[in-house]
Amino acid sequence: MHRQPPPYCIQIELTEGCNLACSFCGIAAIRENGADGPNEIRGKNSHPYNFLNWGAARELATQIAKAQKEHKWNPRIEMAMHGEPTMNPDYKEIVKVLREFLPKTHLQMTSNGGGLLVGSLDENINDLMEAGLNVLLLDNYEGIKICDKVRESYKGPYPIYEYPSQKKANPHRRRKATDHDIVVVQDISVASKGNHSTVNNHAGSAFPKNDKAQGKRCAKVFREMSIRWDGHVAICCNDWPGFYKCGHTLRGRSLEELWQNAAFRAARKKLYHGERDFGPCDGCDALSYRPGLLPDAKGKEEYDRVTEADLLAIEDALQEGPYTAAVVRPWEQ
Repeated sequence: MHRQPPPYCIQIELTEGCNLACSFCGIAAIRENGADGPNEIRGKNSHPYNFLNWGAARELATQIAKAQKEHKWNPRIEMAMHGEPTMNPDYKEIVKVLREFLPKTHLQMTSNGGGLLVGSLDENINDLMEAGLNVLLLDNYEGIKICDKVRESYKGPYPIYEYPSQKKANPHRRRKATDHDIVVVQDISVASKGNHSTVNNHAGSAFPKNDKAQGKRCAKVFREMSIRWDGHVAICCNDWPGFYKCGHTLRGRSLEELWQNAAFRAARKKLYHGERDFGPCDGCDALSYRPGLLPDAKGKEEYDRVTEADLLAIEDALQEGPYTAAVVRPWEQ
């Protein structure tokens, strides 16, 4: 049986919920009217924020360190997913605890900057870097325009790079533990190349599902592990409500066991053959980087077609409904 190599990236959700409500974002699939403040509830199906707490972050960091030691994992850690990480009141402490247990690991936070404007912008950025963050990736969303504010007023000492025009800015480039970079995403009118210039339908959470990517491989389940705020593992970051369940990090299973489990294995077989006909993948138009290099880093192995056991694993992963109550989108009515 094929054993999947370790993930390149572990996405950790510090916050479920956002201070913004961007039209191209899947947040509207789990928050009616998009964004909510921590003490505000807008719309009958809305929820306040849900946060990864410090204790769960510590346990997760311990598990990643164990996977590094026992199974040679070397993932990039990206704090992002389904909300704004700086809305989490413990966002600095979580970076600190991740660095404590993962002294050589690339730590990155993707942010709209909302929480950085509470108090001193300079102090908040510097606190993050001193806590051990390697890359603070900032996007210039309407309503905050954090990139403009950083360019205009941040006094240092950490360098600011422009993505995608500067090579050093590439947020996917692994940094040394001693590197601390602020990366600001350039407006699409200035730089139209790079990952920032494309959007997808987030498996139907942001835009209607379609068949544009049907028949095409998806690499996410081969390269990324997406961990939600409460420890649940999602099939990928595009499954906003969490329809497809791949286990739980805080219930006695190691990360390696979860990564090799039947739910992941069945999904990989399907997506290796371009079969986007199950769960959230049905109608998702997200495309992948270098899908020819699957399932391993060199593309030399192959996956068999799904078996009856795989279909049962998919059925089991889709049972019980989503992790977060889904909001009915206009095109689903």
